Amino acid sequence: MTPSIYDLGTAEGLREIVGALFMGYNYRLYTEGETRTQLVEAYRQLLAILDELPADADYETWLDALKDRLGGAGDRLEWWLLGLGKKTADNLGVNKSNRLAYLEEVGRHLYAVCEGQDGLDFEDAMLMLWAGAATLTIRGSQKSRVGKRLEAAFMRVGLTILGLKEGEDFWLGIPADAEVDREVDGEIATRRGRIRVEIGLIEAGNPEVIMDKVTRVGRGGMVIFDRLGPRSNAAQVASNTQVAFIQIRNNKPLTQMYAHLQPLLEKQLTEPPEDFEGIQESLSALPDKLFTGE
Repeated sequence: MTPSIYDLGTAEGLREIVGALFMGYNYRLYTEGETRTQLVEAYRQLLAILDELPADADYETWLDALKDRLGGAGDRLEWWLLGLGKKTADNLGVNKSNRLAYLEEVGRHLYAVCEGQDGLDFEDAMLMLWAGAATLTIRGSQKSRVGKRLEAAFMRVGLTILGLKEGEDFWLGIPADAEVDREVDGEIATRRGRIRVEIGLIEAGNPEVIMDKVTRVGRGGMVIFDRLGPRSNAAQVASNTQVAFIQIRNNKPLTQMYAHLQPLLEKQLTEPPEDFEGIQESLSALPDKLFTGE
């Protein structure tokens, strides 16, 4: 499977990326193309705004034109033109009532930094500040969006391939209640009641998130994750509490899920395929709604 540009807004794109997860591949290689597309579109919009501003104008004239343009930018662009993402603006206390004063401060600072230096004009420096804000915003929102969509698709499709039925054998997105004080990603019916399941497509730099998931599912539960760093002790904690700890990366997660669940269930599970062709065949037989959740 060669990484390419896949659209997470379509069942076909999700089908391909879920297949990559089932094969233990790095799913980020399959979602980066969509992120780059969004980044390029953001840069195009920012360049278009730069082109609208007066060329070869003095600093004051250029900044006044930018202030006028700010009002009609809308959505995220109005914050990017300050060199900020919305979350950073909130942290700095920058809002619509004081943003023009903040822009004036940014402009004075960049102008002072660039004045008298070769190779970097004030306008170019401002553009790079805009692009940096856009990049952080898009990558942050994509990380959250991609993770949630793929985690739900992985769980729903994976358990279906094993022969379980949603709403009968497993449930996703369980809200907090009297027994569970925090929402859990899913529950699976076993002979002795339901076990909790958590999934996190987390990289090695966030071991505390996976540790929290181990604690959340409790004894006998199942935690599915991308990979962990060498210093994490989450695997040992999972072992101590009899939590199934299933790594996706460089592994066969469906086979591990089957091995953990089969002894716990009344019904005979379907043994999952392990090779690329078998997984592709299983995925192609499933309806689109299992991937999109619609």
